[in-house]
Amino acid sequence: MKAPAPIGSAACARTGRGARARRQSGRVRACLVILALAAGFAWAQEAEEPSELDRVLAMHYEARGGLEKLRSIQGARATGTMSVQGMEAPFTISLRRPNQVRVEGDFGGMALIQAYDGEQAWGQAPGQPRPVVFEGEVAAEHAADATLSSPWFEYTELGYEVELAGREEIESGEAWKLVVTAPGGVVHQVFIGTEDGLEKKRISRADFGFGLEDSETRFEDYRDVDGLMLAHRQIRVSSLGEMPLTLSSYEINPEIDPDIFFMPGQMADAALDLAGVLERHRTARGSSAAEVETVSAAGTVVLLGFEVPMTVAFARPSSFRIDIDMQGLPMVLAYDGETAWNVSPMQGVIEPSPLPEEMVGAVGILSDFLWGGLASTGEASLAGIEKVERDETYRLDILTADGEVRALYLGGEDFLERRVVFDGAFLQSAGEIDVTIADYMDAGGLKLPGRIRIAVEGAVAVELRIQEAEAGAEIDPASFTMPAPADPETPGPAH
Repeated sequence: MKAPAPIGSAACARTGRGARARRQSGRVRACLVILALAAGFAWAQEAEEPSELDRVLAMHYEARGGLEKLRSIQGARATGTMSVQGMEAPFTISLRRPNQVRVEGDFGGMALIQAYDGEQAWGQAPGQPRPVVFEGEVAAEHAADATLSSPWFEYTELGYEVELAGREEIESGEAWKLVVTAPGGVVHQVFIGTEDGLEKKRISRADFGFGLEDSETRFEDYRDVDGLMLAHRQIRVSSLGEMPLTLSSYEINPEIDPDIFFMPGQMADAALDLAGVLERHRTARGSSAAEVETVSAAGTVVLLGFEVPMTVAFARPSSFRIDIDMQGLPMVLAYDGETAWNVSPMQGVIEPSPLPEEMVGAVGILSDFLWGGLASTGEASLAGIEKVERDETYRLDILTADGEVRALYLGGEDFLERRVVFDGAFLQSAGEIDVTIADYMDAGGLKLPGRIRIAVEGAVAVELRIQEAEAGAEIDPASFTMPAPADPETPGPAH
């Protein structure tokens, strides 16, 4: 008895010369199906077989603490000392998902900062008066290093290419060599120990003040920190020699202020007194500020969840009018210096109606912003330096002629209004009014805010976005005054 023919091309070829055409055709089709299935089965087996790179990475992840542990990390912070040309300095490294990093050292009171906020790399060298933005290849290197150096990095991160380039003997013994290419094209060589699966060395490029150059970092003294194996000693080797970093503490998932990764904005001068701040404020408003009598502008306003067209008009000393097209319904908020009034169909106000003056206080002070008179109105005192977003500002406490108390914040470098806080009312809401001002533009020598946001008790009530403005515009003074109410005796249209 013959053994059954093996599945394959030889078996399919023996169809029998005397077989009928129909049987031959059917058998050929069956053999083709068998071949396809066999080939597919072999391909599936091959696809499921992990490559050597896969095995190396799996060993590496497991040595570091396992993928589940790595993926649980949202941030990390390490402290220690670094040595540069014999000078010891304390430093802190802060990392935050997905790719933010900040390294800060203290060299005898002078700060060394290198940071990446996820989009922009920046830093400050010891002795520099303020941070600078890194650009070009230097920025790309910082971006790649920020991601690769994070304790949660996986080599399958989107956009990263990894190649296993064999084995090499390095200082610590035999290692697998990985060539890692970041999305921006930056290439790192990473060496993984064949015995323990931990990273032993990395070759990359860095800027030590003389332009980009090749450097290497050796990783030593691995210790368990909350289930993770982390190197507590790193030795950077460059044209400056060896620069050891020794870690004394390492925290996993600590509380980290996200603002520290972003480059600081304006910086204030603590040596300036009140007179100096006010003088720079007046200069910042523009040389022609005192000569401007009217301003008109156009843009949009964000109100009740809609962004709609808007025009504004201001006239000295305190008149203003804001016209809003609320999807075909005209809205008006105006003040002629004596009477505040509005038209608001969405609130049932069809005819021009008077408002208590305090109801438009937040908008009314915009006149002060335009003319630059806010900082010199009433009594002012310099309360110190405080931050508004990422900018340092001078806080002035203002007591107006009407007895109102305001906290005014002027930019630390441009000396323009950034924020005003006071108690009052706006659009039928009362409480703490917080007005933030930004995106200044030049209009005939006068600096005008391009974005004004008004919040009441922490909730944004309205935001004005000005796209174009004209100083010295022709404006009818009567447009600020509330029209007389319609005569009820006058017949209206027939219904």
